[in-house]
Amino acid sequence: MQNKYFRVFIIFPLLIFYQAVKASSDTLLINKLIKSIAADQVKKYDGDFYEGMFYNYRECGAWPKNRQPDRNIFFTAITCFTLKKMLPYLSDSNKTIARSVIDNATKAHPYFLNKKPNGFYEFWPTDGTFMPHSFVMKYTKWQFGQGEDVDDCVMVLMTSDYPDSVHQKFKNRMVKVANLSFKKIDNTFDEYREYPAYSTYLGAKMKTDFDFCVQSNVMYYCFQKKLTFTKQDTGTINLLAAVLKNRDYMNHATFVSPWYGNPSVLIYHISRLMGAFKIAEFEIYKQQLIEDANYLLTQRLNVMDKIILSTSLLRLGSKPNKEINFEDIAVFENSNQKDFFFFQARGAAFMSNFMKKIFSVQGAAFYFNFFCETYNKTLLLEYLVERNKLKN
Repeated sequence: MQNKYFRVFIIFPLLIFYQAVKASSDTLLINKLIKSIAADQVKKYDGDFYEGMFYNYRECGAWPKNRQPDRNIFFTAITCFTLKKMLPYLSDSNKTIARSVIDNATKAHPYFLNKKPNGFYEFWPTDGTFMPHSFVMKYTKWQFGQGEDVDDCVMVLMTSDYPDSVHQKFKNRMVKVANLSFKKIDNTFDEYREYPAYSTYLGAKMKTDFDFCVQSNVMYYCFQKKLTFTKQDTGTINLLAAVLKNRDYMNHATFVSPWYGNPSVLIYHISRLMGAFKIAEFEIYKQQLIEDANYLLTQRLNVMDKIILSTSLLRLGSKPNKEINFEDIAVFENSNQKDFFFFQARGAAFMSNFMKKIFSVQGAAFYFNFFCETYNKTLLLEYLVERNKLKN
């Protein structure tokens, strides 16, 4: 009987105290992360980055690494998109800072807007160089310049204030260049070629391209903006479901997602979509995704893999087996997060099906890795917010 009273009157209060201290620690780190993200934002054009952007870098996947500043809108856009989704769960003071960051980022958007009539957003500045600071590639924009891509477009459009007419115009443009609408994709698995799914690029001269993460982002955008549902939406959902069914996000990540290529990142994208919108075609694969995420958590050594996989599990309704904790931002900054690449540019995406299969093997392809420490901080912030949502 005494042991029972000891557990009730001693251990239980200690557990409550521990949880209170832990919550306070999370709040402190969240406050510091928000302020650090705001401090990272470029205050004025410095020759590489425009006001409102976040510093990010590109390096060759093979030797020599040659990490260089890369003036793209991608990381600025996805950082703001991620912050905007967290706004309802931030304190009033942090909400004010986050909104200021998002508003300031819009100052950089015009540099990336295609100047042609009805133009949309490009990865690099429309009047800038292709792959800045590269030795040779920066002189080949006339040959390899890629024009507008839907990934950057949907991220910018979801963090900016545009009228419904612009969103509908963009949706029409995506439909026009989707697979089977204009061209037919020739470099994916045979069973995926007949899906009328969205392509990565908006340009009529670009190859039709399927990317699992890009298509997940496109569907997030279409659902968020409540755009008219078309056969391309159905086709994209069915294609994503087929990739889930075949577990190609695990076994052939660089082939079905040549611009991301990491199973952890693919699971992060699809779980983000599933966490925001209930899509019947994906629900039957929820337990499979949970099991695969837990498996990767035992295999991946980079802390960023662990962070985004843990966030994915929380969105899928599963509690990770182990929490990720940092005493301070400095500990996180000095971790192996600097070796994590959320996004890749992989030349195999434009190759024939046969060559793409060969060069999609990680480490065997000509590709570039992209890194943004501010976005890594934002992903850590997102994990802490998602974890607190579950606790509360």
